[in-house]
Amino acid sequence: MNRIKKYTVSGLIFSIILLSAIAYYFSSLVLYPTVKCNPDHHVFCTGPSEVGLEFEEITIKTADNLNLVNYWIPAKQAKATIILVHGHGGQRNEGIRFAKSLHDAGYNLLLLSLRRNHGGFASMGYHEQKDVDAALTYLKTKGYQKIGIFGFSMGSATSIIAMADHPEIQAGIFSSGYGKAIDVLVESAKRDFGIPYYPLIPVVKLALNYRGDMDIDTVRPIDKIASISPRPIAIFHCTKDDYVDYHHAEDLFAKAGEPKSLWSPECNRHERLWNFNPKEAESRAVGFFQKYLK
Repeated sequence: MNRIKKYTVSGLIFSIILLSAIAYYFSSLVLYPTVKCNPDHHVFCTGPSEVGLEFEEITIKTADNLNLVNYWIPAKQAKATIILVHGHGGQRNEGIRFAKSLHDAGYNLLLLSLRRNHGGFASMGYHEQKDVDAALTYLKTKGYQKIGIFGFSMGSATSIIAMADHPEIQAGIFSSGYGKAIDVLVESAKRDFGIPYYPLIPVVKLALNYRGDMDIDTVRPIDKIASISPRPIAIFHCTKDDYVDYHHAEDLFAKAGEPKSLWSPECNRHERLWNFNPKEAESRAVGFFQKYLK
């Protein structure tokens, strides 16, 4: 009997250690994604000069003292300014695909570099709010009052929350975003690793929240998007997105108030709408901001 009890306790301890180790690993994937430019995804990896744009590098300090080094692309006699917010594991260059057409249409562009690139960690939109806050403060102190936002993936989720919380953001495009951060993690764990919700995901959440000083369950753009109205929004999302399922776009669109629009081409890679059809993607982005941010 003692031997059975001993084996039972040993097995339980081993299971707890194994579960904790796996949770630590998965939380690390969220908090510390590898940051790199993927030419197949981001296309332009050497900076705005690759598309013929002159730019400056400007440093913006966040409330928690991170120095974000961003691309600033001013336009002559600019109509307004657009903040472009990149995704999880991405860099400031992610928005360059749209930068040339938006700049040619008369917009200043701030290609924001999020905290993961500057000594911080990624948090699915939780702490990234401070980065957008800092960018808005910077623009307003420089006298830029007409402001739009264009987010990609995690940057899209971040941008939805930021726009809801900041009435000075007048128009927003949200590309390939999600309604709830935890849903993306649960869906990707099941799809990519065959992992069910129990018992691992609750432990991953604990590790993530503890290590990231955050509450992943509160990153819920779905609860924020309705409050943006009557300011205009547009949602872009591939119908066969292979990472953030298309239902996120449908859910967000259903919750959003007017004016709103949804563009959902039949592309099958995450955040590849521009890559799928550059001409239409640029036309829709420029058309949206020309209509609502002028």
